[in-house]
Amino acid sequence: MKKLTQGALIVALGLLAVSFASAYTGNAAPGSGINGTVHDLNRTDTGMGYTANPDDPLTRICIFCHAPHHTWRLLPQNGGSFTGSGPTNPAPDVYDYLPLWNHELTMNYTQYTMYVNGNGAPTIGPHALQAKGNMTPGSASLLCLSCHDGSVAVNSYGNPSQVTPTNHSVSTGNKFIGQTSPYLIGKDNYLGNHHPIGFDYDQVQAADNEIRPADDADLGGAGKVREHLYGPGNTKMECATCHAVHNKQNTGEALLWRSDQNSRLCLTCHDKGTNPGVTIP
Repeated sequence: MKKLTQGALIVALGLLAVSFASAYTGNAAPGSGINGTVHDLNRTDTGMGYTANPDDPLTRICIFCHAPHHTWRLLPQNGGSFTGSGPTNPAPDVYDYLPLWNHELTMNYTQYTMYVNGNGAPTIGPHALQAKGNMTPGSASLLCLSCHDGSVAVNSYGNPSQVTPTNHSVSTGNKFIGQTSPYLIGKDNYLGNHHPIGFDYDQVQAADNEIRPADDADLGGAGKVREHLYGPGNTKMECATCHAVHNKQNTGEALLWRSDQNSRLCLTCHDKGTNPGVTIP
């Protein structure tokens, strides 16, 4: 349940305004919840307007990503018990974390080009890119990318077995993230110019003397970095390691776990300057 509250339940991290002219940044206070943020996808007053198709009579927020029934199923090797087939088919094997996930999944998970800092970078020693060759988006990040890479309609969710006469829970999806959106991350399966994800934080920290240990790196009111890592032993760096997708228990702008004012968020992990410490919000 910790991951449910901490960072999974993941959806698009901000979508293009209806006008496609400028991105809505949200006006909800940090820690106040998802309402009024860019993840409040069903509200036209936020500038998002990714309403369900057909319209959801309950005007829900959570339904874009989560549902209580008939969601994607885990395979047995990932802790599930699915052995059959039908309208609620199991997720591909790479999806080993599915918090009652209701949104359509991207199927391009094997094709992402990951971050590289160039051939001129050092290849040995602590300043080399320690994660090079070991980056693969984990399930938590793939849930984010199912909206952010533009391959799946933002309002595409649900299974046919969810539909009842009075409560539509399936959206066919007819609106995609615009190509000019600043929030379109992973377009054309390219993540080469974005912060590395899907790597073992502990392994990188052990080889790089300018990375703080995950058990020491402090995110202020959001706890230690270790609490926001994924996978066995909480070692994998994913999108939600930095981003508070539900805008809860965070103190940072733009759905961040802590503010990046004075580079506080960066300096939480990167030991390049004064450690922000627990006294700075």
